Amino acid sequence: MGLILVWVIGKYPALIALMVPIGFISAISGGRQNVTSNAKIDNSMKKITDINQGDLLTFRTADKIYKVLICTSTNKEKSPQNFTFAALTYDDTEKPTVEKILNCEFWGIGNTKNDYFKYSDSELNQMWTFHPENKPYFLGSFGLFIWRKDFMKFRDNFDFIGNLKIVDNLDKNGNGGMNASDWNYIQDFFANKINSVLIERGQKTFKVKAITKH
Repeated sequence: MGLILVWVIGKYPALIALMVPIGFISAISGGRQNVTSNAKIDNSMKKITDINQGDLLTFRTADKIYKVLICTSTNKEKSPQNFTFAALTYDDTEKPTVEKILNCEFWGIGNTKNDYFKYSDSELNQMWTFHPENKPYFLGSFGLFIWRKDFMKFRDNFDFIGNLKIVDNLDKNGNGGMNASDWNYIQDFFANKINSVLIERGQKTFKVKAITKH
């Protein structure tokens, strides 16, 4: 093909201006297609690179049971960054969906009334619609605190399921939390200790739908 190109150029010098750009553009276009393809492959892997409030993350314990965390708040403004999660009651051999998670409950308390981290009237009405027994008190979550630098070390154990719009200050209206920045601890806690530990700390479960925004 190179010989033909040289012959054509030699015979028709005016075609140089046409043929060189066409070949050049074709090469660039091919290169771009490869880059796009690689990007799709990376995207399909769904590796978690960041976490936002309302993100739903699932993982499996050693006995292959799926569990779920929901992010209640993040601290990204200054280093070291960290995330706070609430534990959900999902417990199944099937991978969860957003719809299934909406029918779960989260661990927290329902007997606080905070004058600083307030909810809007509509958010309180949502809570009391699903939990009228708690009126006039607020719902708050038990916080599982994870440093970002630690999470990135074991992030491949988690799958991102989706995002729910939830109320702000949910963990701030709770009355307890713990450091969960270790993968082995997370697995053991959810497999063997979550019910006994959280009940002992005065925590109960409340409907996820009570803390979602519409």
